[in-house]
Amino acid sequence: MLNRAIIFGGTRGVGYEIAKSLSRKGNTELIFTGRDIENVMEIEKKFEKNVLGMELDMSCTTSIENFKAKVSRIKFEPNILVFNAGYLSLNQKEKDKNIEKLFKVNATAPIMLTEHFLNDMKKNNFGHIIFNSPEYKIDQKIEFMTPYMQSKLAQTTYMKSLSYILRNKNISCNSIWTKFPLWTDAIKMRNIGKKDSCVDPVILADVVDEIIYNEDPKYFKGNNILDYEYLKKKKINIEKYYLGSETESLDELFYHHLTDRLKSKKYQYNF
Repeated sequence: MLNRAIIFGGTRGVGYEIAKSLSRKGNTELIFTGRDIENVMEIEKKFEKNVLGMELDMSCTTSIENFKAKVSRIKFEPNILVFNAGYLSLNQKEKDKNIEKLFKVNATAPIMLTEHFLNDMKKNNFGHIIFNSPEYKIDQKIEFMTPYMQSKLAQTTYMKSLSYILRNKNISCNSIWTKFPLWTDAIKMRNIGKKDSCVDPVILADVVDEIIYNEDPKYFKGNNILDYEYLKKKKINIEKYYLGSETESLDELFYHHLTDRLKSKKYQYNF
């Protein structure tokens, strides 16, 4: 079967690694999205074939509608949706504005786009839907990150509901998250952590590969997948993803950073 995938947020980091991995499969065509069309076109040149870059700003309803129309015009019916695009702002000066954007990008847009493409999946009775969102957990980070975490958890709860709706369909619906800080721009550009504390973002691309190619979509659904635990069960050596000797958990790294930086009123973080 020919796989047709859309990677939402595929120009860098985890999304780019997922796009690279899927593009190497001989039976896969894919679209990846990004906000900056010039950057999207540059990234598209790095792929050999069967890959199309498209502009999409998930905070803008017009951009979403234009994207859906373009996909329809080329008669691209996806059976794989990977929602990697996200937004994080801890800017307290424009709190209301940022909360609105957090929910547009992290909650509203993924739901709108899933609902739009789901009919084709149901018609063909095959597909995989993957959200990059965390399990429900209240911990110390919530003091600083409540709006962000709630917007991301909306994807998780939507995934749970959707997996129930699709319980009798040959369509999987799951979420993925990482135990570790990933060596991406979110960490590098904001000096949140150092490379020795991080893992290669290809770890989540490998999780996506496992779901798509080695799980039965009829039965594998409704899971909050943590990369470390999932890959360990698959007998995959997790240490190969380590980029140094000081790997720590994402929760610990973020909490320490937030405590040190945000309590000193350095609130301007836009991811």
